[in-house]
Amino acid sequence: RQAKGGNYLRDYLKLFSHLRFAAYVLQSGFSSGCFYTMAAASAFLMTGYLGRSASEFGSYFAMFPVGFFLGNLISSRLSGRVSIETMVIIGGAINFVAISAQSALILAGHISPLILFVPGAMITFGQGLALPNSTTGAMRVIPSLSGTASGIGVFCQTFIGALCAQIYSSISDGTPLSMVWVTSICSVLTLGAGCIPYYLKIRGK
Repeated sequence: RQAKGGNYLRDYLKLFSHLRFAAYVLQSGFSSGCFYTMAAASAFLMTGYLGRSASEFGSYFAMFPVGFFLGNLISSRLSGRVSIETMVIIGGAINFVAISAQSALILAGHISPLILFVPGAMITFGQGLALPNSTTGAMRVIPSLSGTASGIGVFCQTFIGALCAQIYSSISDGTPLSMVWVTSICSVLTLGAGCIPYYLKIRGK
């Protein structure tokens, strides 16, 4: 048992020694952080801040999975024609633009269900584009450790997403500003991590 545990640890270290692998799993993790934070915040903001009903929140929330479905559909159609690195950076860019637009509107004093959920749908659309490719890219770094790589990727998505949602809940002040801070930071980190594999590809590394 100890030997197996040691082998697993060495496998993890071996994977994370590759910058490309770390970038892929962090990109998907911080992207999930944007989604988890917005999902948690939108529930409170819709009912507590905007005074809308729970049923109305549920209707708007449907935009999130629809966005992911459309992004995933397009990703599957472009598979093999557009490189993994390009799809990941496009997904990160969509995430960044959506969060930037939403943050600018909120900071300007505008808040409505559409301002909450249209950017949220864009985030999940970007996830749908990037996530299958970041997962594939992470698994290709060391093919013999593809299963381990996949497991780490799923863990990072869930852990970082939950961590960001917890940070939001800890600093929430009853206004949309707490969401703006957390999602803005996550969107920058998502785009930054997504740029790394693209840069490595250009450099031939």
